[in-house]
Amino acid sequence: MASKKSLSAITKNVKQIMKHLPYHGAGILIWRKNIHGKTEVLLGLRKYNPQRGKWSIPGGGWDEKKDGVEAGTTPNYRATAIRETQEEIRLSIDNVDDLTHLWQIHIPAYYFRVFAYNMTKKKDIVCHAEFSQLRWFPVDSLPDNVACFVRSQVSSLMKSID
Repeated sequence: MASKKSLSAITKNVKQIMKHLPYHGAGILIWRKNIHGKTEVLLGLRKYNPQRGKWSIPGGGWDEKKDGVEAGTTPNYRATAIRETQEEIRLSIDNVDDLTHLWQIHIPAYYFRVFAYNMTKKKDIVCHAEFSQLRWFPVDSLPDNVACFVRSQVSSLMKSID
């Protein structure tokens, strides 16, 4: 069950999104194993609302012209996640098969999917546009101020790689 704080944050986000309904979006939870074999995730500190001042994954809204559709009328969430990650941290995902479906939420008029990406090679990432900082966090030491659903996304990641 979601906490009162989570529900308040969700309500605030939903109000901002209401003008763009239905909302379809996607993001990528980027992870790696550090030199000690511990799992870390890459999070960015958001500069703008929604979730300003919270650590979050790169992601955002589906754009029909840029991202297209799959299976008839279903938004191409994978393309959205790749585009948003490129825009927000300048990380290119060259092979869509490197992304695995990790997590999703579908509530009336709000649809969001998260994909996992294992960064096995060192790549350049740039703090751009949406984030004021980027940082790797051990999965057992996430900051207190993470955006809605980040903890459940990380939990899903850990279940999928164990």
